[in-house]
Parts: sequence; structure tokens; C-alpha cells
Amino acid sequence: MFQNNESDVKTIYGLMTSTYTSQRNNIQSGKETKDLFDEWPYLFQPAGMKAHFKELTGIDINNSFEESASSKFIRILEYFQFQCTERASRAGRILTKYRAGGDHVCGAVMLLLTHFKNDQDHFLVMVEDTSVPSDICSEQLPATPCIVVCGENPLTASVYMVAVDQMIVNDHLLSFTEALYHMFSLYYILNISYPVELGATLEFLQRCIFRINPHKVTKVEKRAKKRAYSVNPRVLSLTSKIAAFDWGE
Repeated sequence: MFQNNESDVKTIYGLMTSTYTSQRNNIQSGKETKDLFDEWPYLFQPAGMKAHFKELTGIDINNSFEESASSKFIRILEYFQFQCTERASRAGRILTKYRAGGDHVCGAVMLLLTHFKNDQDHFLVMVEDTSVPSDICSEQLPATPCIVVCGENPLTASVYMVAVDQMIVNDHLLSFTEALYHMFSLYYILNISYPVELGATLEFLQRCIFRINPHKVTKVEKRAKKRAYSVNPRVLSLTSKIAAFDWGE
């Protein structure tokens, strides 16, 4: 089906669900991403990824989930707009670009990265708007999942790619939201820890957007001589402030 470019979402979803156990066995056996891509190409396409992610986490990234998440991203933006008074600051510049017609989900994520002082270059990799996968050098990609933005401005780009293990696994996602769900899901599907450089932002998305709330463990990779928290205190603090501001469910 994949070789014939078939895109029957319902059929793909059903087949990926019925073969979930085999997929997990391959992943947990330590197969390289390239081999998984060859064996399970739909695992890296939206329909297959959503099917696997639902079986793994119980979270169905469907229309109602997307609507709920969208409203939360809007509230995150509203919170930062209320807080930010300096136009020259990094947050102020992001808000200015967003107000000029940028994507609200992308704007919220960029503000989270800025707030937590996380490394945006590990999350968003910028390439020329005409780039195809063969144009992108693997060395410019991090090993952890990332969004590759085709264009100069992630807020207004029209095409996104997703990469993991320094290889492009999906090269034609038409919205930042879809790219974000795809990238985040790969952390769970492929059993990848959050890199320290992005830990707080990813944990915020995990707990406040995807509602994955383990009490005693964290997906952030461990650092030597650093105290490990089951929940990042800064994530808890921001969540509480947004809740007090106007979080909603």
C-alpha cells in the first residue's frame, strides 16, 4: 500500500492497530530507525503514528483532542501576551511576528521554549523553503525528534518535515500542529528520553497538552550530580500561573 501511495486513513489505522504488538517487538528489540522505516513505513505517517500512539498511551489524537489542544495553546499565548511588556525582548519579538499573521500553536511553543530558556535549535531546524530531504545534511539534525521548517519563519511556513536519529521520516506535513504532534509522539513510540536542552518545554506539552501525568518518573534524560525531580518545578509553576490566569479545560 505504501509503495502504491495509498492513503486510505481508515484502512491504515486498522492495519497498524492490528499489528501493534509486532511493531513494539521490533522497536524494543533495538532496531535502527532506518530499519523500522523500511519495515513499518506507515509508523512515520500521521495515520499510522496516531494508531500506534493511541495503543501505547491511550491518547487518541482526533478532532476533539485537536480542538481542545488548540484552545489551550491560545490561552498560553494570551498568558504570555499579558505578561510581556517589552517589545524588544525575545518573547516580544515572537509576539510581534505572531500578531502579523503567524500560527498560534507555533507561537505558543516558541514562547514556551523562550520562557524555559530551552534550545530552540534542538526543536526547530530551519532550511530553505524549497528543500527536499536529499538537500538536508544529517549533521545539521539532532538525534532526538525535531521539526524541520521549510522557510525562514516557523510561524508562517507552509511545509514542515519531521526528523529523528538524524534522518527525515516525514517530509510533507502542511501544518505546524501536525508536525508537533508527530514529533512529540516519536518520543514515546521510539522510547526516547527528552534531551535536557528541551526537557521543560516537552514536559509542559506532555502534562498540559497531552495529559500524560506520571507521578514518580520523568522522561527527561538524567544529568550527573543534578537532583532529579519527578515533575520539573518550573513546569509546575507555569502551569499554576496559567491556571490562575485562565486555563480552562
